Amino acid sequence: MSKDPIIIERDVEVPMRDGTVLTADVYRRAEGRWPTLVNRTPYGRSPYPDNFVLLNPVFAAENGFAVVVQDVRGRGGSGGGYRPFDESEDGYDTVQWAASQPWSTGRVGSFGSSYMAATALQAATAGPPALSAFAALQASSDYYEGRSYWGGALELGSLVSVSLAAIGSATMARLEYSDETRRIRASYKQTLEGLGSVPVSFPLAARFGGENGALRRLTPWFYDWLAHDQRDEYWDRLSLERNYPRTTAAGLHVTSWFDAMKDGALRNYLGLVNGAGSERARRDQQLVIGPWHHFGQRGYEATTVGEVSFGLAAARNIDQLQLRWFRQHLDDAGPAGGDGPGQSPVKIFVMGTNVWRDEAAWPLARAVERRLFLASDGNAASSGEDGRLGWESPSQAGVDEFDYDPRYPVPTMGGAHLLLATIAPHGPVDQRAIEQRPDVAVYTSAELSEPLEVTGDVAVELWVSTTAVSTDFTARLVDVHPDGRAISVCDGIRRLAPDASPGAADVRRVRINLGATSQAFLPGHRIRLDVSSSNFPRYDPNPNTGRRSLDAPHSVVARQRILSGPQRPSSLVLPVVAP
Repeated sequence: MSKDPIIIERDVEVPMRDGTVLTADVYRRAEGRWPTLVNRTPYGRSPYPDNFVLLNPVFAAENGFAVVVQDVRGRGGSGGGYRPFDESEDGYDTVQWAASQPWSTGRVGSFGSSYMAATALQAATAGPPALSAFAALQASSDYYEGRSYWGGALELGSLVSVSLAAIGSATMARLEYSDETRRIRASYKQTLEGLGSVPVSFPLAARFGGENGALRRLTPWFYDWLAHDQRDEYWDRLSLERNYPRTTAAGLHVTSWFDAMKDGALRNYLGLVNGAGSERARRDQQLVIGPWHHFGQRGYEATTVGEVSFGLAAARNIDQLQLRWFRQHLDDAGPAGGDGPGQSPVKIFVMGTNVWRDEAAWPLARAVERRLFLASDGNAASSGEDGRLGWESPSQAGVDEFDYDPRYPVPTMGGAHLLLATIAPHGPVDQRAIEQRPDVAVYTSAELSEPLEVTGDVAVELWVSTTAVSTDFTARLVDVHPDGRAISVCDGIRRLAPDASPGAADVRRVRINLGATSQAFLPGHRIRLDVSSSNFPRYDPNPNTGRRSLDAPHSVVARQRILSGPQRPSSLVLPVVAP
């Protein structure tokens, strides 16, 4: 390999098909032609690496690649207007431009984490001929379900955090100092610091600062996300899922059990395995799932997540993982030994036993659906007492009741979200304080005598009724340790459509998707399910009136009922893997 010095070409102009010029920096050896990697970011190509790219371009250049780091349209030094997640055409044009440069071999890969993973995949699903491979870390597949909304509820905290703290902060840094700028900065701070404050007053949009607030001035597209609160053409046009057949590139998908984008990454992997536009692309998709959260994939943050230490085995060399992948697909050198992604199509980290394991496919064919049924004497929402979880459906009917007051929602405590860590912790977190609330129903299994591995998609099916016109139900899977710690595993929410005449007699079955996990519940541990009606500020609190929280003038308290028994078999649905 050449030992020529690494050069960085700054402010390289890259023309798009409509004449707009985007700006990039190019990292490469001074002489020679190299397989080329493209990364496109809205956070600013400089300073580096404070943009979550997770592949150092100098390191990549030292290892035989040219690297293009580009500001997306309307951001940093690039021209045009910014259109969040609308990156397909510019991605296509940038890939083809990179392939045509005199320092490129003509073989191109795209890479990135989070938004940059979105740009990598948007380029791939546009089908540029020069793109041979991509590496997407923590990538969504659809920007409506699982990113902006979950089960019908608005991902309020994540969207505000991403808009202001991630994208809006870069916009604010470029504003010239003035009285107006000072007001915007004050609104920026007030909006973030007040995001999770209680009691909640309605309408919730009053927290956003109005027309002169930081959200409107710095991130006006945030209001587009609010306006399109149902799936429509706006979201369909941005979705990657409809463009899988146009994809011909090999793909490395890296995600984690506590990442908000995890289920989208799994859909990307499965969608391309089953529906990519070439046999090679369908064959050459790899999936790696670690125990991390969205922002912690290396170093100490990769080994200790939330309140759980997963040990040194949890740490991966993500740079080397990606470079092995690109060597394999861009210059045919193959993975340089070790535990590169070429060994198996799927590699997962099993929490509890804290080991990595190779699998032939996702989901695991040997995972068997089993149900733990809810049973209660009416005490599941009583402090100090639990309902029960058992493998057999109970012979007696049970009813648990609690009041959900939208002004005092259950606080977000861990989970797979994008909230700032100063607002809510990420990942697996002890839930005992939450479980003491009178608006949380708790159901716990007997102590396990043998290990039980749960790997795959988890769900809850509840028979419920409510006095509200519209309301939410939330559910969380919990691992109860012998010392009493109740560590969260995965969770979800379901918003019920408005009903003109709700009442206690109107019972409906509700399915809540909790997402995918791989958790080994060890001997001496117990399995727990927490059920409530809020998770704030991750999700907007439902005012129970049939109106959106954003514009509802007031809220009402709802009486919630969870039914169990032979006629109403509420259950926790687990994909159980035999030892």
